[in-house]
Amino acid sequence: MDAFTRELMRRSPLAASVLEACDYMFDDPLLASIWEAGRGRCYEDRLSFDALLRLMRDALIRHGGSAHQLFVELESDQRHPIDESNFYRKLARTPTAVSRGLLKGCTERLAALMPQSSHGFPRCFDSFELIVVDGKKIKNATKRLKPARGYQGALLGAAALVALNLRNGMAIAFSDSLDGMSNDVPLVAELMPQLHALFADRPILSIWDRQFDDLRTFGRLSARPQDAWIVRVAQKQVPFVAQESVKTVDSQGRTVLDEIGVLGSEGKTLRVRRITLFRDNAAGEEDIILHSNLLDRQRYSAVDLLELYRLRWGIEQVFQQVTTTFSLEHLIGSSPKATLLQFSFCLLLYNLMQLIRAWVADGGKVLASSVSLFYLFNDCRKELEAWAYHTNGQWPRTQRTAAQMRERLAELLAETWDPIRYTKNADKKPRPKPKPKQRLHGGYSSVQRVLEGRARVVGAKKCKSAEGVP
Repeated sequence: MDAFTRELMRRSPLAASVLEACDYMFDDPLLASIWEAGRGRCYEDRLSFDALLRLMRDALIRHGGSAHQLFVELESDQRHPIDESNFYRKLARTPTAVSRGLLKGCTERLAALMPQSSHGFPRCFDSFELIVVDGKKIKNATKRLKPARGYQGALLGAAALVALNLRNGMAIAFSDSLDGMSNDVPLVAELMPQLHALFADRPILSIWDRQFDDLRTFGRLSARPQDAWIVRVAQKQVPFVAQESVKTVDSQGRTVLDEIGVLGSEGKTLRVRRITLFRDNAAGEEDIILHSNLLDRQRYSAVDLLELYRLRWGIEQVFQQVTTTFSLEHLIGSSPKATLLQFSFCLLLYNLMQLIRAWVADGGKVLASSVSLFYLFNDCRKELEAWAYHTNGQWPRTQRTAAQMRERLAELLAETWDPIRYTKNADKKPRPKPKPKQRLHGGYSSVQRVLEGRARVVGAKKCKSAEGVP
């Protein structure tokens, strides 16, 4: 490399971290094993699996999900490996087993690079791997396929049930359906064996939303006796007979009812623990009711279980960030298989940025949760674009062990923490609890009437103005 290229590398620590971590993550033997295990009847020709992934990376990170812009750039530099149409056809034919294996295998390598840090979970859960699971519909499928051109309305690309590891913040596995309209509950049967393989020597505590509240699903979650689960109650009509109960209060002084009893009837029963957090129903807050197979009250308190369930919201934030920050809203391919491969890759990008964020926070001696992923990724994108613009875009590939890669990340990101740029806005000025909103009469009004206090709102019996003036 010449002096200019070396200096550009030195001044681009975020870009260097992303590209060198990608080299470590996309290990050639690992990618070859993933491809061979899941390819079925597919084969590699001029476009290898490794090259396909690197093209997707550049399209998502540098071009906002536009593969066409990437190929225009490659063609202008006479560096295009194949025709653009062949790239799209390769995406459309990639088996879903390859997409699942890509996330699982590459995330295992990335997880080994995370810095050591404490997470603040209650100590009673130390023996468990804490896993949050939820479903994701991949929306905004383009209508480039000929059979889809004659329809008006939105199309779903595919559906996936994703597992998130709370301890490192990474998405670790997913099960899928090519039919985006399918329900998430049947996908549990395909996801649990993946989690059992990942954590063969360690019990799992999984956290689920209310649609997974049925006895058959509970049986699948308890396939291994050492595993535990927490599920929010949806089917309140299922009989529950309490055998013992205790009342406590949480940190906010709200009443918590802790019951142990039998759920179900007619031979299909299960001994469970039901925890009810009573909230202010008058203010529109719904009570939270949980089911769990953690029956030991002395070891696992009701307040700890409620606090752990509250963290389930983190996977919703993951889906939002994957969609908006990593260009999942701009689907490259049109077929369900192509959308699942892009979804898997976007989850990998999210995991990669979790790694970068953890090391940035470690260098700044702050919590990783306080670092804005949005602004950090924007700076990564700018450095990558600068590198691609000022050079031929060929980053020198490296081969490092996990220990060497950890040392390299610590060296690159030791001084990249910026409290002004990377602190989340919510941490700079915490948001107050929102007041209940008034419903406008007829569903609309004007800004001027709101400013003057003349906007009509829906009351109990008749419409009144916002200021009480008829």
